[in-house]
Amino acid sequence: MDIQHIREIYSSVPQCAALCKGLADAQIKTFYLRGLLASSAPLFFSSLALRHGGLIVFVLQDADEAGYFYHDLTQILGEQEVFYFPSSFRRAVKFGQRDAANEILRTEVISRLSAGHCPLFVVTYPEAVMEKVVSRQKLDEQTLRLHASERVDITFVEETLRAFGFRRVDYVYEPGQFAVRGSILDVFSFSSEWPYRVDFFGDEVDSIRTFEVQTQLSRDKQEEIVIVPELAGYVQGKVPFTDFLPPETVLVMKDLFFLRDVADRVYADGFSAQALMD
Repeated sequence: MDIQHIREIYSSVPQCAALCKGLADAQIKTFYLRGLLASSAPLFFSSLALRHGGLIVFVLQDADEAGYFYHDLTQILGEQEVFYFPSSFRRAVKFGQRDAANEILRTEVISRLSAGHCPLFVVTYPEAVMEKVVSRQKLDEQTLRLHASERVDITFVEETLRAFGFRRVDYVYEPGQFAVRGSILDVFSFSSEWPYRVDFFGDEVDSIRTFEVQTQLSRDKQEEIVIVPELAGYVQGKVPFTDFLPPETVLVMKDLFFLRDVADRVYADGFSAQALMD
């Protein structure tokens, strides 16, 4: 029995149907589910995706549990709609050691939320949602969108990337870099796991693809891309992560009071001191 068949079975069970019906009722604000043990939780909520095409944010107890949940969810739904939103710090926030890879994952989630992409499933944990993020206004100011068949001057794109703080190199290998070879532009955005290769035909975007850094071979064709610089350095004007969530967002968590206690502890332990340092 394949995964798709199992999802269809789960989506037809009365509990899933009742939950979908309840989500459509604006008068009902809170639901309580029992019996979802181990991998049955991501399987149940992936089945919900067959009926509910909106935004669901899963706030797990800690980073380890969130990682396992994210892995299970991607095995069922794939990686196109499921995203991991970690803390930007390598260890506890009080040590102040930021993780560049986590910054990329955070920026990718914020960019997709700002663009209103749905369906979208975000897996996170208390330490991650405690951190403020760049405001929607600042994100829009620091975002360059390119579409296939769009007419745009490659020189303008290069100047915009320089203004965003991107560095021109011979070959792109890490976020924040771009390279120009004739009519081909390679750029590594902080909002994508893979760098982009944009092929221009005169002043028109002829094609856009992702590519492998090691082999320089193309991967997937893209119709639209979003190029975002590093946003971790912006201290002023940051907002809570929840500001990017629309009112109809579904929040899934095990224990709200536990999450509140963790948030209080993390703030007292690190964020208050970090704010004074900033």
